[in-house]
Amino acid sequence: MYRPTDTPSDIYIWDWIVRVCHWGLVVTFVTNYFIVEPGRLYHEIAGYMAVALISIRIGWGILSSKFDGSKRVATEYASFSKVSLCQQAFAEHIQHVKQKKIPTHNGHNPFGWLMIMAVITLLLGLGITGFMMKEIDALFGNSTLEWIHSIMADVLYGCVLVHIAAVFAVQRMGNIQLVRPMLTGWRKR
Repeated sequence: MYRPTDTPSDIYIWDWIVRVCHWGLVVTFVTNYFIVEPGRLYHEIAGYMAVALISIRIGWGILSSKFDGSKRVATEYASFSKVSLCQQAFAEHIQHVKQKKIPTHNGHNPFGWLMIMAVITLLLGLGITGFMMKEIDALFGNSTLEWIHSIMADVLYGCVLVHIAAVFAVQRMGNIQLVRPMLTGWRKR
């Protein structure tokens, strides 16, 4: 997956599907949380787009492990088969940060995987509760459901803030590029 604009030492970290889903979710979240009024058509459209994007990402996380090296259209980092949440994985990541030497061939660290799971859960929960409020007549205007939907949106906002802070902190403390690969797909060694 070498491109002439990249040096031979660059590593392909995030494929285009991961990046499109990530930035699409950024746009739909910002649109729904800050721009459009809840309950309006644009809010609903952005919500369904977010559910579609997160569904694509889940599917890609499962399917991307099926490609072998000769037919690779994904990076191995997109695969959910790479999730490691054992105590040793957390200890190794913390040690790498302390040494300011996160390996350049790493995708998500264990804390990043926890954040991904939280975001997936919250986005699906928002999609389900939003659908229930809008499409099930008996639940239209249900204050408990609206409260749950609102709390999940606020928790997701908190996760977004933690994610942004963690990306910049780990990038600096771990001496590794995290932003560039999510923009271009490539990380310098």
